[in-house]
Amino acid sequence: MDTFSHAGWGFAALHARRSLAWWGALAGAMPDLLFFIPSRVEGFIEKGRAGLTAGSEPGVWRADGPPLPPELVEAYYRYYVKTHSLLLLGVAVVLLILTGKRKWSWLAVPYGLHVLMDIPTHERYQTQPFWPLSSWSFEGLTWGDPRIFWPNVILLAAALVFAARRRRRLQEGTA
Repeated sequence: MDTFSHAGWGFAALHARRSLAWWGALAGAMPDLLFFIPSRVEGFIEKGRAGLTAGSEPGVWRADGPPLPPELVEAYYRYYVKTHSLLLLGVAVVLLILTGKRKWSWLAVPYGLHVLMDIPTHERYQTQPFWPLSSWSFEGLTWGDPRIFWPNVILLAAALVFAARRRRRLQEGTA
């Protein structure tokens, strides 16, 4: 699933908690950002501007695409498997609760939703939700596949319209 959709789903998931809705959008995108940003910074440090374009070749994200550049394979194991682990998310939630930051534990909802949505929508970078205890993964369809893309667009638009209408009703006091 693309990062912008994850942000939209994160916003929709926490729309009822007004103070957290925009944080929900960020939390929904966070697993990808925590993978993408460090890997691009490393690429830039190692290769300059050329390091910023790794993975931009057509079809590189498809299972039948060209070979993955070694730096992307390294970034997958260094960042992606960790940022897309439901087990590590669970540890983070427990730590938030134990440190008295219960309100922020709500951000685990869009973060976890991101991971769950990535399981069936990743073909090459397969999500390992139970890392480090298991390397189980599922070869799904790429999120750009029309069977994934269009239902996602339609359902996300509906969820955001629902969230906007509900928020408007709450503000008017008629909910």
